[in-house]
Amino acid sequence: MTASLATPALSRRSLLGAAAMLPLTGPALAAAPVPAARPDAGLVDAHIHFFTNDLRHYPVDLRNAREPEAVMQARILNAPVTPEAILPLWSRMGIMGGLGVQYSGAYKTDNSYVLDTADAHPGQIRTEIILSSAAPESVGRLATLAQSRHVSAIRLTGFADADGDLPWLKSPTALELWALAQSLGLPIGITYLRPDPTSAALHTIRTLADRFPDCVVMLEHLGWTGGAGSEDGLLPEHLALRDHANIRFKWTTLNIDALSGAGIDPAAFLRAAVDLFGPARLMWGSDFGNTTRPYAGIVADARDATRLLNAAEAAAVLGGTAQSLFRL
Repeated sequence: MTASLATPALSRRSLLGAAAMLPLTGPALAAAPVPAARPDAGLVDAHIHFFTNDLRHYPVDLRNAREPEAVMQARILNAPVTPEAILPLWSRMGIMGGLGVQYSGAYKTDNSYVLDTADAHPGQIRTEIILSSAAPESVGRLATLAQSRHVSAIRLTGFADADGDLPWLKSPTALELWALAQSLGLPIGITYLRPDPTSAALHTIRTLADRFPDCVVMLEHLGWTGGAGSEDGLLPEHLALRDHANIRFKWTTLNIDALSGAGIDPAAFLRAAVDLFGPARLMWGSDFGNTTRPYAGIVADARDATRLLNAAEAAAVLGGTAQSLFRL
C-alpha cells in the first residue's frame, strides 16, 4: 500500500508526467491473441474493475492504492479498462456479461463511473458499488441508488485489525446496510485485507450471514486461500463456511496466481471447493483492471482451472452462478 497523497483528487494534467511509463496500446488488452468463442460460451466475469482516463468527468483518488502512485497514474492514462475496450473482447471470447466492481484503488467510494457504465450497458454490465461502513449517510445513499440506478450488489471493504477481526463490518452503520441490503435483495460483497484468511474475520462473516439469512453474502477472492498446511489451498476456516448456504464465493485470478505461486494446482483447488460448497455457490471473476496481465490469458487460466470438473459444474462456476445471481 502507498502512503496517502497530498491531494485526494488528481487532474489529467497532474498525471501527464507519468504517461510515458506505459505504451499507448494498452498492453494488457493487446498482448495475447483473443480466442474464438467456444460452443459452450456463456461465461460471466463476476469481478472486473472498470476505470477511465476521462479525468475531467471522473477524477481519481489514488491515496492508499496498492501500486506506486506513478504506476497507477500511467495505467489510468494509457490502459483504461472501459466498456469500449472490454465488450468486443467479451463478444469474441464467449463472455455474456459481467459485474463491474467499484475500483477502490482509483475512485474510493465515488461510484460515478461504474454506475454510468452500467446505465449505458444494462444488458451486459451489472454493478457492485462500494459504500463506507463508517459514514452514516451510506444508508440513505444506498436507498437512493437502489431505486434510481443499476445497482446489483454492494461491497464493504477494509483491513483486519490486530486480532484479525473486522469491526467495520459490524459497525452500527454496517448493520443498517446489512438490513437494507437484505430488504432490497442486494448481495453484499466482502473484501478484507491483508490477503490472508483469518479465523476471526471468517467467524464474523459467518455470524453476520446467520443474522441476515436472506442476504446473499459474496466472499470476494474466496476470503483468501491458503498455501502452508493445505494441499489444495482450502483451510479449516473455509470448511467452517460449508453449511452457511447464503454465502457465495468468488474465485478470481488473485486466487489462481497465489495458488500457483504456492505450488498448488488451481484445478485441484477448484475441484476441492466445488466438492465442499457445490458449484451453485462459486463464481469466477477476472479481477481485471486490478490484475494487469492480458485478459485473454486470464480467461484461459480460468477455463483450465475447471479441467477436473464435469461440464455442468464448469458451466456453473464459469457463468451460471453469476448469471442467476445478477440476472444477466
